[in-house]
Amino acid sequence: MTIAGCAGTEIATITGHSMKDVSAILDEHYLSRAAELAESAIKMLEMFGNGGKIPK
Repeated sequence: MTIAGCAGTEIATITGHSMKDVSAILDEHYLSRAAELAESAIKMLEMFGNGGKIPK
């Protein structure tokens, strides 16, 4: 779900898990393998540093 753009709070609301459990589950099973998240974060950082313009 995080890869789809959902926030941790949204995941917790859908699944019924606590935020602590959501964080632990994501850390243990998903985030370390999500290259898409890393690429997205890099693009957002580049946009921030580029005045909000999409980098080439």
